[in-house]
Amino acid sequence: MNKILGNFREDILADYKLFTLELYVHAISLARRKQTRYLSVAFMTDYIANLFPTQEDDIQTFERQLKIKSAATYITNELLENCIKFHDSLVKYPIKISSCLQKKTLILIATNCVNQDNLKKMEAFIYELLTSDVNEFYFRQLEKGAEENSDQSQLGFLSLTNDYSAKLGWKIETINQNPEVKTVTTMVQLTI
Repeated sequence: MNKILGNFREDILADYKLFTLELYVHAISLARRKQTRYLSVAFMTDYIANLFPTQEDDIQTFERQLKIKSAATYITNELLENCIKFHDSLVKYPIKISSCLQKKTLILIATNCVNQDNLKKMEAFIYELLTSDVNEFYFRQLEKGAEENSDQSQLGFLSLTNDYSAKLGWKIETINQNPEVKTVTTMVQLTI
């Protein structure tokens, strides 16, 4: 069964896509995955920045481009990092990361296959995120991360909403029945 959670818009995928990168994680050694992620993020954000040209005599165009590129870098890195971390290594399905542009909204989208255990944890976190006060939830997660001394603070999505006022949405779908393979598509909408 497919699910839509949060602020996920199908029309964006169909009508406003600029490009999509596919990464076949199973073909990349563990030692090279971080570097591959950095290169992918750099490519995407350079491409996005190029859509917002600068004018030599207008400092505001440089500031706008830098602000957009900085936000796109953080968001893209967060999406790819999560995809690589939670990728179902038993499935040879690519991680897909896309960018879309609709008027004054930059949309970054990542699709990943996940195993059932990670999907259950992710859904529980998404439901809590969607039903909680974001600021309160953010500070609870900060405290939880400090208490548990964990590197899995789950602050990424919270930072996107808290620090960038981004709208988040998810689509969970079954792409294969036997064996069952599920994907999670995360959509981040950023007003620019």
